[in-house]
Amino acid sequence: MPNSPILGLLRFKVHQLHLDGRRYLLLPKLNGRQIEILANRLAESGFDVQTGEVLKARSRKGTIYLSASGLSWSSLDSSDVLLPAIPDILAVQKVKVPLPELKGKYVRTGSEATTTLYLSPRIESASLWEKMRASGDCGLAPDEHAVISFLINQAGGRCGMLTDYPADDATPRIYGRKRYFDSRLDCDEALSTLRAVGERRSRNSYIRRDGTVLFESYHAIHRRDWLELFAELGEWCYYVPV
Repeated sequence: MPNSPILGLLRFKVHQLHLDGRRYLLLPKLNGRQIEILANRLAESGFDVQTGEVLKARSRKGTIYLSASGLSWSSLDSSDVLLPAIPDILAVQKVKVPLPELKGKYVRTGSEATTTLYLSPRIESASLWEKMRASGDCGLAPDEHAVISFLINQAGGRCGMLTDYPADDATPRIYGRKRYFDSRLDCDEALSTLRAVGERRSRNSYIRRDGTVLFESYHAIHRRDWLELFAELGEWCYYVPV
């Protein structure tokens, strides 16, 4: 099978999105120590912090939510509180987890016979996906872009994506005032057009609203290729597979 198209380790860069009065901050896949650092930072800044599946930090100004998936959201600007802690969380040692557990943080398959992959993006799904398409934005984090590109590259053939340009036999879709197309692309074309946060090309493709990518055929990926992929996610994922 082809090798991953990723070159070099991914370095963290701050990406913020504003949608319907809320501010979203993309963060690395966070481990327990990093969550602890951010919780302490919020508490020191005067927030009442409640830990759980989603951390909640309340103050008179509003509430900041933080998910270990790598996303913070709030109606207030959390950058003054959270961004000073970024150097500390980037310095944390990565946590070792079984390879299937780490794969599950990004992707799963319905069954061995399926050619559909179900992705778990931080923000590129459901109602937020529609809002981004309507606004012309994209929230696919660099590590998510790397994983999806890896999967597309491994599959070959054609795959189902949403595009902002008309491909052959595409079905038009309207989000807000913007026109898109439900398309079947050659995987090479999907790789060259898949859009990530902070970038935009003349032609762009996106995963679908339900987080799926549909392939004509799909094959099992060798363990060593997964290990190489996750090693390259760098500062966007603080887990390492074993």
